[in-house]
Amino acid sequence: MDTKEAETETVKPVPISADEEIGEGRFDKVEAESEDQDENVEYSYESNRSPFPEVRAVVPETDDPSMPVSTVRMWVLGIIFTMLGSGINQFFSLRYPSVHIVALVAELLAYPMGVFLAKTLPLTTISLGPLGSFVLNPDRHFNIKEHALIVIMSNVSFGYATADATNIIQASSAAFYNFDLKPGFYVMIVLCAQLLGFGVAGLTAPWLVEPARIIWPGVLSNCAMLETLHSRANTIADGWRISRLRFFLFVTAGGFVWYFFPGLMFTALSYFTWVCWIAPKNVIVNQLFGMQTGLGLSPITFDWSQIAYNTNPLLSPSWAALNVFGGFAVFYWIVVPVIYYKNVWFTAYLPLMTSDVYDRTGAAYDTARVISSSNTLDVEAYRKYSPPYLGATFAFVYGLSFASITSVLSHIGIWHARDLWDAMKGRNRLDIHARLVRASYRRTPWWWYASIIVIIMAMSIAMVEVYHTKLPVYGVFLALIIPAVYMVPCGIVQGITNVDANQLNVLAEFMGGYMFEGKPLANMIFKILSTDVVGQGVYFAMDMKLAHYLKVPPRTTFFAQGIATILGALTQAGVTIWMLGNIDGICQTDQADSFTCPNGRTVYSSSVIWGLVGPSRLYSAGKIYSSLLHFFWIGLLAPFVTYFLYRWTKNRFWKLVNWPLIFVGTYNVPPATGINYSSWALVNFIFNHFIRRRFFAWWTKYNYILAAALDTGLALSGIVIFFCISYPGASFPDWWGNTVYLNTADADGVSWLKMPSVGYFGPANGTWT
Repeated sequence: MDTKEAETETVKPVPISADEEIGEGRFDKVEAESEDQDENVEYSYESNRSPFPEVRAVVPETDDPSMPVSTVRMWVLGIIFTMLGSGINQFFSLRYPSVHIVALVAELLAYPMGVFLAKTLPLTTISLGPLGSFVLNPDRHFNIKEHALIVIMSNVSFGYATADATNIIQASSAAFYNFDLKPGFYVMIVLCAQLLGFGVAGLTAPWLVEPARIIWPGVLSNCAMLETLHSRANTIADGWRISRLRFFLFVTAGGFVWYFFPGLMFTALSYFTWVCWIAPKNVIVNQLFGMQTGLGLSPITFDWSQIAYNTNPLLSPSWAALNVFGGFAVFYWIVVPVIYYKNVWFTAYLPLMTSDVYDRTGAAYDTARVISSSNTLDVEAYRKYSPPYLGATFAFVYGLSFASITSVLSHIGIWHARDLWDAMKGRNRLDIHARLVRASYRRTPWWWYASIIVIIMAMSIAMVEVYHTKLPVYGVFLALIIPAVYMVPCGIVQGITNVDANQLNVLAEFMGGYMFEGKPLANMIFKILSTDVVGQGVYFAMDMKLAHYLKVPPRTTFFAQGIATILGALTQAGVTIWMLGNIDGICQTDQADSFTCPNGRTVYSSSVIWGLVGPSRLYSAGKIYSSLLHFFWIGLLAPFVTYFLYRWTKNRFWKLVNWPLIFVGTYNVPPATGINYSSWALVNFIFNHFIRRRFFAWWTKYNYILAAALDTGLALSGIVIFFCISYPGASFPDWWGNTVYLNTADADGVSWLKMPSVGYFGPANGTWT
């Protein structure tokens, strides 16, 4: 590619025919409900510019339908990155600490490789006889659409992937349940989970992909990166002349070098709990200001991995970040301390911020003591041992999850009902991108996706019956009701805010726990066929939006995603099965190379609590955590309250109060702590509120490139540190900067109350059932 920078950038208007279908809608201008618009110019849907400044900043508003897309070089690179990414990430996911190769790495590597193939492959046509012919190398230019499809295929491996499905394989191994399951079951469960997500995403495209207001902020950094690599255009933005490509390279280099300090040489910069360093043994100070088992009241950290622990703060709109942080501050800096220091649910005998499950002596819950030889709950052993106890934050996050499950439905029903109906009737408002796609490319028929769902449902039914999983056939149908109901609401929330609204694991655990109590394998499969399908479907829809923005033919996108899905699933299942059969001591806590299966262990413990012990023993009326069930109706009614307040007062503030974000934004607590939310919100406010309003041209040009560069620098540095230092067994010498935060009550997870003299807390022996 010619890297010579142009001094100016122009946008060429694209003529739209008068008879082109635009569709009926409610607004001529975009309602500034969720974003601070450009104060100088507003664009209607009928304009040749996107109505949303975020999209205008990084997405091209022209198209060349003659650009070759389904090329040999695209398929070769897409398949290579799909299989390599699937295999490498799956291999290291069974190790702790792990390393995860993110999609931006594949995006960067694909560019020089694509350019190389374009320059070296011969310009020739190969005949296939009666099947026709194809051009081996259409031209000498590796274009942005080919690159986008490679990224989309790679995201099957580098994105949400098949983590939960492959975790069933680990949890079923000899180290945990020791289910005698065949490799065929493992392959089928992974294939079913991914392909169902793919099919559901395709059916929801009219609601999640085509509408202009579902901008998918997480996609915009990919668009910015692709545009930077494939465009020479350069504007002067608030006095800044540096091109996006040079800006990206400088920030990436800086981020790469800097992470060696908080990531290796001076790790206290990451856990910058300076207040705890002053009073290392003061329990209250450490619980309030600590970042490991404390609430993290101080917002100071010098580690981008801490700031972007949940999501990249530069991608979410500022109003969404305020909702998330406001919810965190109220619930975890006010409510949770009250619960903890009043010893509600016996939480004061446990660390304040922890995701572990404990028994009544304060030790980690030993699931092996309550499992019978037939892998069901031993009720008598359970009565003699202990019920499971959760820390204050872990217990309370379940209540917030209950609220998010119902609030996302009522919120979408109140504020987006008309949009949902218009999409169903084919009356989506078409912006410039949708019109260009419709004008030049054939749609993917809906029945293609529906056929996949029907076929995979049949496979799922055969799987649960042939392999005697104890999940009845009706369980498969019930599991798929959850994606049918929640896929669109969760997709809309994430598509507008970049906040993951998928808390359906809690709903699936509850439903499965009540219906299939004492059947852990059935419970795990039920969870996979519901929660995992929504999680993967949302990310498939996100990638479809990337293809939509860059005008990749929809049918080509269908085949690229479908092939990548199958190859990725087979690769991940194969790697997991091979590792379990060939690595000595795998999934054991003392495995020589640290292949301890952390994700599989988590799924195993979770299935014991919810599948064996069951929610009826913990959350039903009269049980210890039954009060948290009130959050179901609280979440359902909260959006109605603010909706009527808005209708009554006409105050825009009430319209910006988003209860799903308030409830679901803290989904990652624990292990995330206050630092991951306060620093995230602070960075978001600086860039997406202050800089956006004061220096809009700079923000338009550089914000999303900055987001991609910081993530890329962190990822590359983390990979080098892991493979070159940590994995070979080397380490940086211990010194004060690497140990000070470890010598605190925060690191030790000290509880507020000491264990009673009898040696346990809670009910008397054997009084629980």
